Amino acid sequence: MSIIAMRVSGVEPHPDADALRVLQLDAPGIDLLQVVANTDHAYAPGDRVIVARVGAVLLDGTTIRRARLRGVYSFGMILGTTDAAPGTDLRATHGQPPEPEPAAAPATAERPAGVSVFKWPSIESLPHVRRAVRQQARLDSEAVLLPTITYRAKIKLDGTNAGVHVLPGGRIVAQSRTRLLSPDDDNHGFATWVHAHGAYFGALFERLGHALVFGEWCGPGIQKKVAITRIERKIFAVFAIQLGDPATEAVRLVVEPERIAALLPEHPDVRVLPWHGEPVALDFHDDAGLEPGVARLNEMVAEIEQVDPWVAEQFGVEGVGEGVVLYPVGGVDFDAHGGTNRDRYAELMFKAKGEAHRVQRQPKAVQVDPQVAADVRELVDQFVTPARLEQAVTEGCDGELSMRRMGDFLGWLGRDVQKESTLELEASGLTWKQVARAVASTGQQWYRRRVAEADER
Repeated sequence: MSIIAMRVSGVEPHPDADALRVLQLDAPGIDLLQVVANTDHAYAPGDRVIVARVGAVLLDGTTIRRARLRGVYSFGMILGTTDAAPGTDLRATHGQPPEPEPAAAPATAERPAGVSVFKWPSIESLPHVRRAVRQQARLDSEAVLLPTITYRAKIKLDGTNAGVHVLPGGRIVAQSRTRLLSPDDDNHGFATWVHAHGAYFGALFERLGHALVFGEWCGPGIQKKVAITRIERKIFAVFAIQLGDPATEAVRLVVEPERIAALLPEHPDVRVLPWHGEPVALDFHDDAGLEPGVARLNEMVAEIEQVDPWVAEQFGVEGVGEGVVLYPVGGVDFDAHGGTNRDRYAELMFKAKGEAHRVQRQPKAVQVDPQVAADVRELVDQFVTPARLEQAVTEGCDGELSMRRMGDFLGWLGRDVQKESTLELEASGLTWKQVARAVASTGQQWYRRRVAEADER
């Protein structure tokens, strides 16, 4: 049913727009639906409303699409109130049948029809999380009490980000961080491996429904100078499972290792990343309250940089580790199945890397405040690091060192630095316009040298 009566079960302010509200709607036999609405009508919990869901066609011919309104996804439109019981089909009076879609070609390993890349969220640093916490709390005075959030760490393996779409009918599609993959257009053999184990991944739909399994594809030949590259063969180290169809609903993340392990059958090359270390509580109400937890995290990263304990325990290989990713486990909402709203959850995650792997020059792996640069050159030196430049080759150019990919390299580098330097620019009294040219110039010089070195080999 594309147009249906539903009950308002929750209303929250939009985190970034006073004129909008975020509503949660329910009806018998239908998963909770999130819709963003304006404040022209003050809906309250318990109200019955007419909802046009994604795919519905209204009387005027308008087709309802998923929309992102000021950073929050909306999966329908409220057309008004109703006396009808929740679950009643109202399409006959408020809509028209959707136009039939042309038959799609069957999805294959080489042609994944009807599927798009759904990226793993960009994980930022602690200062970005502190700002997100304040925005979520709608901080308008120093008297507002901000939360204490408890975190658990997972070791950050240095491989390549990967995912497997689990779709109806046993269909599966592999992806990298930025694109869909096939055995003919692969990334370090990940799609070839996924389709070689198609029976394993195809059967997951019965357990998970529409899902996306996220992990790190790591092992020999993918990265250099870290312990995980010296294991015998490549593995898929799973750190999260995304549940739900992103085209029609607000997807949920499952991150608890025990729950992930319960959802995935055993497989010799599929590993579930466990928690590392003890929980760490961060009190965001007072910067001084963050310091004890920050000190513990810096100690943790320093130890992992010496020896990756998970790789040593699992594979008997001792060597350098990259760092950790911090996942909120207390002070956030989880449903009965361990799922949580992906968009809100991702804003509270953060990463911390050892010195050799940092894409930003800073004294410690975890800092409370953004670093202040004295001038443009200092800010460029802070962000255009060897680790970020190598990452730009991997993600912007698919690992290809060629002058014809210079534009791709510089485009990725500029976007990444602009995204990650917002707080530092603000703290330093600089604008992106002032530093953009220097970022591009530094990146261009480095890339030319790397291409020349590659051509000499």
